[in-house]
Amino acid sequence: MSDKVSVQEVQKTNKSQEEIKLENNKLEKELGGERMSVMLVEQKDRSINIGVVGVGQCGSKIAEEFYNLGYNVVVLNTALQDLKFINVPENKKLFLDYALGGAAKDLETGQAAAEEYSDVILKMLQDNFENEDVLLLVVSGGGGTGSGSAETMVKLMTQLGKPMFVMFVMPLSNEDCLARHNATVTLSRLAKLAKDDVISSLVIVDNAKIESMFPSLSMAEFWKAANNAIVEPLHLFNQLSSKPSAYTSLDPMDFSRLLLGSDCALYGVMQVNDYLRDDAIAEAMLTSISSGLLASDFDLTQTRSVGIIITGSKEILEKIPATNLEYGFAMVNKVCNDGTRVFRGVYETQDKEDCLKIYSLFSGLGLPEERIKELKAEAEKHMAVLQNKETSRAATMNIDLGKTQTVSAVDVLHKKITQKHSAMGKLVNNSKRIIDKRRT
Repeated sequence: MSDKVSVQEVQKTNKSQEEIKLENNKLEKELGGERMSVMLVEQKDRSINIGVVGVGQCGSKIAEEFYNLGYNVVVLNTALQDLKFINVPENKKLFLDYALGGAAKDLETGQAAAEEYSDVILKMLQDNFENEDVLLLVVSGGGGTGSGSAETMVKLMTQLGKPMFVMFVMPLSNEDCLARHNATVTLSRLAKLAKDDVISSLVIVDNAKIESMFPSLSMAEFWKAANNAIVEPLHLFNQLSSKPSAYTSLDPMDFSRLLLGSDCALYGVMQVNDYLRDDAIAEAMLTSISSGLLASDFDLTQTRSVGIIITGSKEILEKIPATNLEYGFAMVNKVCNDGTRVFRGVYETQDKEDCLKIYSLFSGLGLPEERIKELKAEAEKHMAVLQNKETSRAATMNIDLGKTQTVSAVDVLHKKITQKHSAMGKLVNNSKRIIDKRRT
């Protein structure tokens, strides 16, 4: 009985497979072989699988934006409260339980925390990024955890044997002198790593520039807009370069050359509203492209490679003469000088806005010297004031009783405190003891 049932089931299955085959053949003939072609082409939604590591509050928030777009991320911080509001899965978070929590903008604390947990961090990286093509480290310049740990994180991430690049976020215009000091020190260290080809490229984003792009937003709205402005153009390059275009394609290899093109890189987006004017696109390329970039004071003539992607609706792209687009691409050579490799793409999107959007990615650049000089000068000026305050501390905290030994005692005490750095320094130095005590 069971044998008969099995035979019937096999016959039934064979019959259904035969029917499916006939239907497929019929459909294939109707489509002229097109269906088979579609089946043979695997559609990807991005060119490069990028694994994102966000360190510190700023780095973690930007990593969260990448996560929302489908990227694999992990986030690390010395402040547990800052990790709490990062909307990624809990198993993607790593709390570096060091000292009292947080780094108080101290670079040494951030570095020490990363070194203390280096084995744990490396294991987390290995467990999470086995299938990624490229790794991205995101840190801000002004804080302590991200900036201080940057070099250690680079060393750990390179152990995975994958190409990696670093996104460095410079501070807001109104941040204090310590943030500016941290930014210049960290940028100097990262620039050396890029120069030595330890990292494939250093992407620089300047919050002061983004601040000028969104002057009227509230603080809550600003950070949301800023983080989106940082992530969206890079994601668009990665996404569109994986797709065909009825016009001109920028392919995955082009994008990888741009992204990992050595030294510094920056990118941005601008909008062209009067796109039908014959010189509108060319003029935007020549005069307005820098206004949409996420950092200033770069010498674009140093560019070794540049990618330009133009997007618009089908209706808009059908209206624009091809010569208008060609004039626009030609202007890129004017901006960057001859010898620059220009990778181009024109893509139809579902954007409902009545405008063209031009996304640009420049690589092979030197550092933004004027911006660095500005940060360094401001930091040195204000750090000198702080130093003067610290120097005068002994006198302002002393009651002169007319006895020379009192002043002498204060001087000795002040010297002792200076040698130990501070009470906070003492806490940090004893951090292992504190941590062990909390874990028992």
